Amino acid sequence: MIKKIFLVFVMLFLVGCGMETKVISSADGDSKTYLFFKDFNPNSYYVEFFDRNTHKNDGTKIIMARDLDKYYYEINGSSKMINIWKDGYVYTLDVQMKNYNVMQGPVTDYAYGVLPNDMKSLRVSGYETGQEKIYGKRYVYEKYKHDNEETIYYFDGDNLVYIRYKGIERSVFFKFNLKKDKVDSSLFEIPSDYIEITY
Repeated sequence: MIKKIFLVFVMLFLVGCGMETKVISSADGDSKTYLFFKDFNPNSYYVEFFDRNTHKNDGTKIIMARDLDKYYYEINGSSKMINIWKDGYVYTLDVQMKNYNVMQGPVTDYAYGVLPNDMKSLRVSGYETGQEKIYGKRYVYEKYKHDNEETIYYFDGDNLVYIRYKGIERSVFFKFNLKKDKVDSSLFEIPSDYIEITY
């Protein structure tokens, strides 16, 4: 009798722990991803991630920020690299040497595929949802596909934990840290004590 009760308990536990994969063909503003990002402005943001492309304890911080046509991208790990795009130029800052170089060139939007860029579209976009184990813990995921690209958002409850993007040219895996709606304009300024290096 005790064995039967135990077996029934185990079966119920296993069924309760599982979440089958579902495809939502059209959402109505009720996806975890949309609810998390619903106040996100793709033209003005500051977001921090931790790199998870190599291992789960990588302390490398990645910062992406945008203020209309100005972009900021920073990798801060074993070394620190900052790129700032504004007025049709890209400024590459060497924080250790306190210098920078400047070149004319288009913006490299590192947020592409990682952060939503169209909130109206995201509100109704179809997606796949289920559970996936990452570093030994199960998370609910929402997977969005477009052509040959996919973005997967992983949640613990309503909290965004990881983002994985796979495209033709690049694949990234980040742990979400924080986001701010307002961007400090000083982020896009070159420090006055930095020296311009010309080649």
